[in-house]
This record gives sequence, C-alpha cells and structure tokens, in this order.
Amino acid sequence: MKARNLLFALGFAGASALTVYAQAKDEKKPADKPASAQPAKPGDKSASQPSEAEMAKMMESWKKAATPGANHAKLEPLVGKWTFVTKARMAPDQPWEETPGKAEFKWTLGKRQLIQEVKANPGPKDAMMGAPFEGFGMTGYDNTTQKYYNVWTDNMGTGIMHSTGSADSSGKTFTYASPEGYICPMTGEKKTPKSVLKIAGDDKLVFEMYDKGPDGKEYMNLEVTYTRQK
Repeated sequence: MKARNLLFALGFAGASALTVYAQAKDEKKPADKPASAQPAKPGDKSASQPSEAEMAKMMESWKKAATPGANHAKLEPLVGKWTFVTKARMAPDQPWEETPGKAEFKWTLGKRQLIQEVKANPGPKDAMMGAPFEGFGMTGYDNTTQKYYNVWTDNMGTGIMHSTGSADSSGKTFTYASPEGYICPMTGEKKTPKSVLKIAGDDKLVFEMYDKGPDGKEYMNLEVTYTRQK
C-alpha cells in the first residue's frame, strides 16, 4: 500500500508539473530568455520536477503495477457459489465441531480483487453469539510487493486479520502468514496463524488454518471444505 501511495503522489506531482509547463509555454514571449538561462529562485521547485519523458516512464510503471496479470488469473478457479463444511477446534486434543454454510467468491475492480462472502447455516450456538456466523474477505495479488494478500473480518469480532503469502509452482496451493495476527477475545492472547488454501479440483476448495498448541507445536485448528454449487 505504501508503494501505491508513493506512485499516486508521484503521478499527482508530475501531472501538476506538466500543467504548469504547458501554461508557461503558451505565455512565453519572444524576448524571454530560455528557461535554462534563468537562475532558479529560492524555493522554486520547478527544477526538481520530472521531465515529460521521465513522467511518461513513471506513468507507464504505474500502469503496469495496476494491471491484473497471470498471478491474478490463478485465483479464477475460486469464482462462483459454494457450499461448505467448517471443522473447528480450540486445542489439538479436542474434537472437531462442524458447521455447514454457503459462500460466494466474485471479482471486483476489473479482476484486481476477489471478494468472498460467507454465511453459516443457523446453529445451536447462534443464540449465545447473537447471530449466525457471517464473514467477509478480500483476496488479491499485489504487483508491487509480488505477494498474494487476504483481508478477513466477520461478525464474531470487530477487527480484521491481514495475511500475505505466495503460490506454489502448481499455482493451486496458496500459503499465507499473518505476523500481525489477531487478539483472541477469550484469552486476550495474540494469535499469528498460518493458513493454506488448496484448489483441489474444478469443484472443490480446501482452506486450512494452523495455530500453536500448549506445547508450542503447530496443529490444524480450522478446516473448511468447499463444494461448488451446481
């Protein structure tokens, strides 16, 4: 995001410079001295502005960074409507709890980001939590950092979790890390999970999340199996 903000700032400054240059060129009189012969005045920033050629090169870099490519296309198999079964547990020695539901993945912003909307079926714990589970995510690939990213939030909390990762050589397994993680609302402990998304076929996805148990060893605490709706 910092890189995008920098590019925007450069683009805005460059565009302003071209406007000033065009106005000065139109108002220039035959008796005026060439711009190169006039000494720079204190505080004059025009000397530091990019040339037209430099500006064109920067704008081309910006356009390239903003254009979806092959890495974005690897997310295409996720698009569609799905049913899912979630298996979750709080510790490696606890039994799995299963929850079914429905989800949809769809492109936005010209296939730059993939939006994920999840709704679990009504279950026995809904009264305790106040509502059935709902979640919202956004996944994409950042051309500037050359990393995949995922932002997730749901109605079981009020914050977000941000993860970044990469795809394997097959382009069908995506592994994410979340150094910033999230704060467990029950224990106040900071969690920094690892997650893995697998494209297991045209009509199947498997999402896994891993945590560390009391012994410090990694274990799977969440598994979501998606089946494409026909």
